Amino acid sequence: MLDSLSDGFMSIDKSWRFTYLNNTAERYLQQDRENLLGRDIWQCYPDLVNSGYYRIYQQTAATGLPGCHTDYYAPLRTWFEARSFRHDEGITVLFRDVTREHEHAAQLEFEASHDYLTGLANRRKCMEALSHAVAQRPLPSTPNGACVAVLFIDLDHLKEVNDAFGHAVGDELLRNFAKRLNAILEPAFFAARVGGDEFVLLLRNTTKSAAEACAQSVLDALAVPFETCGRAISLSASVGIALLRDASESAETLLSRADAAMYAAKSSGGLQVRTYDAALDRGVRDRVALRSDLRAAFSANQFELQFQPQIALADASLIGAEALLRWRHPERGLLTPGAFLDLLLESPYERVLVEWLLNAICQHIAAWQKAGVTVPRISLNLSARQLLDVGLTERILDIADRHGVSPAKLDVEITEDCLVNDIETATSVLAALKQAGIATSLDDFGAGYSSLSYLVRLPIDTLKIDRSFVHGLVASEKALAVIRGIVSLARSLGMKTIAEGVETQYQADEIKDAGCDSIQGYLVSRPLDAEAFLKFCGAAHGAPLGNQLKN
Repeated sequence: MLDSLSDGFMSIDKSWRFTYLNNTAERYLQQDRENLLGRDIWQCYPDLVNSGYYRIYQQTAATGLPGCHTDYYAPLRTWFEARSFRHDEGITVLFRDVTREHEHAAQLEFEASHDYLTGLANRRKCMEALSHAVAQRPLPSTPNGACVAVLFIDLDHLKEVNDAFGHAVGDELLRNFAKRLNAILEPAFFAARVGGDEFVLLLRNTTKSAAEACAQSVLDALAVPFETCGRAISLSASVGIALLRDASESAETLLSRADAAMYAAKSSGGLQVRTYDAALDRGVRDRVALRSDLRAAFSANQFELQFQPQIALADASLIGAEALLRWRHPERGLLTPGAFLDLLLESPYERVLVEWLLNAICQHIAAWQKAGVTVPRISLNLSARQLLDVGLTERILDIADRHGVSPAKLDVEITEDCLVNDIETATSVLAALKQAGIATSLDDFGAGYSSLSYLVRLPIDTLKIDRSFVHGLVASEKALAVIRGIVSLARSLGMKTIAEGVETQYQADEIKDAGCDSIQGYLVSRPLDAEAFLKFCGAAHGAPLGNQLKN
């Protein structure tokens, strides 16, 4: 009967000698019973002395209480669960092989705590490790030291890779990036994937300089293109660092600060490292406060427009103006877009902004027309999502019609990043705008991708030459050469050109000599509120260029 048991069964006398083993016990222990019967268990298996099995057997023999222990027995590469019971002659042990169950449980635990794609820890495991590190750390003894540092890594433009080549390629890039992380990190470092393209590194017993060096190593690892699915693809990243400085700081606070520092690095153009500090802390607090004020800004009509005139170089005539958004905050005063626009575009109010802009611009145009002042065209800036929003052309036409404004009075300005993600849809939308009589301009041309392959396909009316080339006229002859090249390219494609950021008469003369059609900038006028712009329009009517610019 005992030999038929699926569990191992062995009896041990009071002198710790084997008195019986069944067939299953022989198989588990990989020994014939004849080799064990009558021998001391601790002599046969000296590595068990002081182990968990040893302790429960001794406890059962001494107290009569049943014992249970599960552990990995390395010599047999097996997990055993053993139960001990006392009898009159000694103890009996029932034991079984639980390796498969243990491995299955370990696999489930691994899957629950690790990212399936890269094999790195997931967000849950990351927070556990970070909480443990924060709880165990000694505080730094010097202002420049830190025992715990968190690096928050965000891969730049991974979505574009997914859109262009498919998610299979994007997934392979993530796996390869994880391999590079493991290759550059020391064994004591902890790495996790906490989002689609977001990774976290946890560094213990480190310093600010060491953490920043580690961040730079990550950027260096990305500098080498990835060979994926027969393609060489380059990636960059933005890295934020947070250092544990205060006993009251939690794991959540540390991760949030690293995340905020990463966004600051990304806002600086990507491929940057930023360490969280007091200035950034104030900036984060300001952004949170501004984000909460957005709703009141619309309901209380705190937004307003200023207009920067655009002048034709040929005859000094006013050809239009760019509408520039301003926020008259009740506590912070008049804010320019640099202080709030990215928050607004990331908020649920992005679509509301388009409606507000169109209504405000058309209201001003209608008021100027009623006052007998003709403004040829007013341009408004749209983001990529705003441009690609369904029904944009119809909404513009509807709002213009309600205010009695011709669509020809409107010009939609976009930047090159509007075109990168979905060139086909962007081209279709621009064509629909043109068909409706609405002009289109490509803003900041030359500062971004400047791909001729998309430029020849776009129904664009005007190229706006980036201000960086205008400002570079004094320092470099190459800037003028670039401007001449852009003007020549625009003419060959049937487009007009406007140079932005013109501040001096020298710049205006050079740009005019290069053949540019129009200019805008402080030399002509600073951005003006609606009333001041109306006066400017009256003063500009028929004035010679030289007099107009001097005024």
